[in-house]
Amino acid sequence: MSKLAPKPITTKPLHSWDYLNKTLQANFSHVNPDKNFLVIDLRDFEMSKEEIMAEAIKQGYKVSEELEHYLRFE
Repeated sequence: MSKLAPKPITTKPLHSWDYLNKTLQANFSHVNPDKNFLVIDLRDFEMSKEEIMAEAIKQGYKVSEELEHYLRFE
């Protein structure tokens, strides 16, 4: 008899374009000189880094890779 139950498998759904758009709009719609950027963790999204960067640049954002798995939007 085991003293521990098996480790639970938890998987959260990945975010979509809609979530990213809402997050960017909410962040940049408020003019705040102290917070004129947003950093996202790519592991939370279903889209690839390349897809996100290409679309963001096309829409006027400056995008850079902050650290591995992180994109910074300005």
